[in-house]
Amino acid sequence: MQALVGLATALTTGLAACGTGTLDTSGTSSSVTSSSEDAPASSPAPAASPTSAPPSSAVPPTSAATPSAATAAAPASAAPAPVAPSPPPPTPTPAPGQLVAGPSGPYTDSPPCPGVKCVTLAMTGDVLLHPEIIQQARVDGGGAMDFFPMLAAQQPYIQGADIGICHMETPLAPEDGPFSNYPAFSVPPQVLPAIVQTGYDACTTASNHTLDQGTEGLNRTLDDLDAAGLVHDGSYRTEQDSKNPVIINTPKARVGLISVAYDWNGFEPDYPWQTFRIDTDLIKAKAKAAKAAGADLVVVAMHAGEEYQSTPNDEQKNAAKTLLADPDIDLLYGHHVHVVQPMEKINGKWAIYGLGNNIAAQGSEVTGTRDGLLVRVQFSQDAAGAWTTSDVAWVPSYQDLYSPYRWCALGAGNVCSSPSDDADNLARTAATVNEWGADTDGAHML
Repeated sequence: MQALVGLATALTTGLAACGTGTLDTSGTSSSVTSSSEDAPASSPAPAASPTSAPPSSAVPPTSAATPSAATAAAPASAAPAPVAPSPPPPTPTPAPGQLVAGPSGPYTDSPPCPGVKCVTLAMTGDVLLHPEIIQQARVDGGGAMDFFPMLAAQQPYIQGADIGICHMETPLAPEDGPFSNYPAFSVPPQVLPAIVQTGYDACTTASNHTLDQGTEGLNRTLDDLDAAGLVHDGSYRTEQDSKNPVIINTPKARVGLISVAYDWNGFEPDYPWQTFRIDTDLIKAKAKAAKAAGADLVVVAMHAGEEYQSTPNDEQKNAAKTLLADPDIDLLYGHHVHVVQPMEKINGKWAIYGLGNNIAAQGSEVTGTRDGLLVRVQFSQDAAGAWTTSDVAWVPSYQDLYSPYRWCALGAGNVCSSPSDDADNLARTAATVNEWGADTDGAHML
């Protein structure tokens, strides 16, 4: 559903895909270490150099003291009045937590609430705007960019949840560009109206591409998300922002959101607080701060794994076991590998390791890169005030590589590719999701 007016502020301090195709690029050429997910079929364009220093908006300049009226009027022979020291740079007030509208539905197979009250979250994988996706948006918009037709089929699911969370994989460019593809993405901000129209309330921003355009691109992305009314976590303008818990307020529950990534493709942040690698101690501290600030639930989004591998790696599995043993963390989910990975119940909570792609046009012919998951998780509160996971449901999706690019729900009476191919794709996705017993533990397909 669409986010509405800001309501409350959580100020408590606590504590890096891929593609082929051509597109106009800009920026100074330099080499960059990149993960295998980004290797295109053809020779890649040179990477944009990371910004070496933040723009003035990142750290506001100190202002010189203005002489008082008395000093200005004093005779020349009078001793000059002492000049007050310049004030420290102000820390911007963080954006308030947002009041999110209730489900606007209709929602497919919305489950009954088994407790005193319930809240539902819907999450999807990478929003990865390859050149083919951008060109499709131009076709759909008659010259202007319209990304909504690609996402429209998600709307009944996302709008029907209390909170919809997307993953903004790459930095956003200025509205008029220039735009760039792999290995250093800079993509049209015109995607954001479609994200909002689809029903998303928040987006995570920690990925291996967060620093593709340096501090300038990082800050611009956050500015654009703010302007669109989308809550975000995973990258920050100021150190204080990085410490302020991000909490999404709904009429039913307050949900903390934490977003981290495994690496940044060889880039390093200009400041250590701009974005965070996976560090379970830090994540637990951030979750504790969110709960102390009033969050009923805390959700962790982890950008991790080996690209194109449907089996989670040791970093993912170890982090899941550690984090889901923490009483302050209620759900772990992930993206980055561009294929679907299993779901697993740990300590009565859920690890959803890999959601695959949301919208993308990867040139790789690796099986599974066209697949994705939209996952809806319901939490319920009992009469004693305790919250538990009461329903986990998933929508398998498929995106054909042939224009028009569209997100398509498998098994919902749609023909996404062909009936036979759809059956194969659905069987593959279901086998992966349930590989570690998710169906036995109650997860089900919508």
